[in-house]
Amino acid sequence: MDYDISPIILIRPWEKKNLFMNQLEEAKYLFYKIPVAIKPRSEGRDWFRIFRCIKNLLDILRAQSFDLIHTHGYFADIIGIPASKMLGLPQISTCHGFISNDMNLKIYNRLDKYSLRFCEKVIAVSEEIKKHLLRNGVKESKIVVIQNAVQNSYGETNILENRIEKRRLLSIEDNEFIIGYLGRLSKEKGVQYLIDAGLILKEKDEAVRILIIGDGPKREELESLAKEKGLEKEIIFTGFQNDVEKWLPALDVFVLSSLTEGTPMALLEAMAAGIPVIATSVGGVPNVIENGVNGILTNAADSKALADKIMTLMHNPSIGKKMVDKGVETIEKQYNVYQWCRKIEAQYDLLRRKNS
Repeated sequence: MDYDISPIILIRPWEKKNLFMNQLEEAKYLFYKIPVAIKPRSEGRDWFRIFRCIKNLLDILRAQSFDLIHTHGYFADIIGIPASKMLGLPQISTCHGFISNDMNLKIYNRLDKYSLRFCEKVIAVSEEIKKHLLRNGVKESKIVVIQNAVQNSYGETNILENRIEKRRLLSIEDNEFIIGYLGRLSKEKGVQYLIDAGLILKEKDEAVRILIIGDGPKREELESLAKEKGLEKEIIFTGFQNDVEKWLPALDVFVLSSLTEGTPMALLEAMAAGIPVIATSVGGVPNVIENGVNGILTNAADSKALADKIMTLMHNPSIGKKMVDKGVETIEKQYNVYQWCRKIEAQYDLLRRKNS
């Protein structure tokens, strides 16, 4: 069964439009916006924002003939689940994980976990997240595990062209060995351990460069750390990029140094792009990576082990080539977008039949 989807975007009105909204507009997609606050936190607390956002959401839902609500993220859950109950609409949530970097997030996460108890169906993107939900009172009968997926649209010609283009942009020679990270620069991503591994490699006279693609609250701190360790020339911070599929081919190895994860999209995208991957054995990552087969697993928060794994791939390119072939095969068989869409639609069908 086909579904018409109308995205409702939660925005900070003082910020610029995000990439998702730009893409929706380019595709001439109908979507709605709800301001999550009336002023930045630096200008004081917005005490009634949850209630105002629930009212705004109710106004949108009442004005349209929606059959089902699907929420993503803690704030969407907190306002979406009560709104669905008020209107008697079926509701499903996708849980990507819980990050508690400060007291505010800890409070919102508690509210989210409590709200999810009242959700009709919760999609966990990994088995680890399912276990976390169970520990927090969500009934097992409500939870289904559907791992993330990516669209493998890479061709050998595109990969080579993008590799040449991005390396030329950064004045990187084709024979230089590039280690890359792609994602948010926040505490739980463990990027500081990749930087520490870079120092270990430099001290061993290994000629490598590290490309850090992304932005986030820890960027300034990470840039200072790189400078403090004398790695200004070895480490390049590109900032946020909206064409990550063109940046990945510039890498020789992709590293995911996270301390916690669900089923990380960046890891799947790197595998789809034919890049050898090294990832920490956390969360749902071991469900994706079979160590030594389609990638390499390493311990979290262990820079020495990470450096050793990187050197293994540097000095044994044939190992990386075999893992790349298996990695692409893994994406095509287990993490392709078509299968993912069918699994999501199957949950929609079940909820609609249950509530009809």
